[in-house]
Amino acid sequence: MHHDRAKRNNLICFYKQHVYNSVSVCEDETITDLLLPPPTLPKRCRQIVVAAACRGMVCFSSASCSNSAVVWNIATREYRIFNGIGRGDIDGRSYYSIATGFTFLPIINDYKLVRVIIYANQTAYIKITRWNGDNSSIPAKEMLTDFPYSIVQHGHCLNANDAIHWLGHDKVGAVLSIVIVFDMVEEKFRQIATPFNQEKPIRHYHRKLALLKESTLAIFGSSVSSTGYLSFHIWALKNYRGVSESWAKQFTFEATSRLCYDLQPWGFWLNGEVVFYRMEETPGKMGLYDIHTNQIKDFSVDVDFDYLLYYSSIIHYKESLVPLPQMKKNKMTNNVCCNHCPFQIDQFNIN
Repeated sequence: MHHDRAKRNNLICFYKQHVYNSVSVCEDETITDLLLPPPTLPKRCRQIVVAAACRGMVCFSSASCSNSAVVWNIATREYRIFNGIGRGDIDGRSYYSIATGFTFLPIINDYKLVRVIIYANQTAYIKITRWNGDNSSIPAKEMLTDFPYSIVQHGHCLNANDAIHWLGHDKVGAVLSIVIVFDMVEEKFRQIATPFNQEKPIRHYHRKLALLKESTLAIFGSSVSSTGYLSFHIWALKNYRGVSESWAKQFTFEATSRLCYDLQPWGFWLNGEVVFYRMEETPGKMGLYDIHTNQIKDFSVDVDFDYLLYYSSIIHYKESLVPLPQMKKNKMTNNVCCNHCPFQIDQFNIN
């Protein structure tokens, strides 16, 4: 059961001393250390990222393995390792990047786990693993499509409006910064131009997709202000899917020192403040920008982690008791699906 009125929480996943960790922070700032699934091979754990999240569940993926992903229910601590959700090559062509999305579609009462395997010839193999709200598996869907894009930031995605969103570039013509959208209902791609085409960011890691007020697609970026300091901007997408779909700038704030050049946005906190990683200090630490007072302050939660920021995530969630689908035995003989898989496979498959 998913509780819409359940308390809001933030999940922070991060690396510390080469170990993947997580903490849950409630609205009252109560901190709970969480033991992350799945069991991982320690020498490969750095390759794991949070790919997506929905309904109190988190999907873990790894760029080193195109065939597996893990879905974890934070409240129940139940998890499933999904094997066979992709493929390694097509006609002898090896893939060069992957992306993963995971969402629930209330209109059809289905969960969908999508794996996008991108090839150098501007094509992509898509496999959609599905199960319904009653946890009955549905036959997977596969397709091969043109894909003239590259996805950045280790394939981190954002769920909004029954679609999955990734930051990327258009590989046809000028290399433009775009949002790549996969409509999970129609199962089609489209792209949204970002405001960075008119106002170029300084560093690519200053770009970040987020949900403004937990519902509106938003994006972070940066530019150099007239004073020579770094300015950070937040845009919101208006009229999603509409004829007049466009970005509108919501906030701008200026770093108080040139040393704040590497202030990296993470997303929004529970009360709408913006979470940053403050890399201008040694060691780096987290901070909050209050959009109402226009002030940057120390983060109320002390999270000590190392510099592997690309593999770190902050996620909003509400606790859910939704069970995960039952798995069928597969014919694997190893405890991993391939030599590069960071997940220990429990010898099960959804299909």
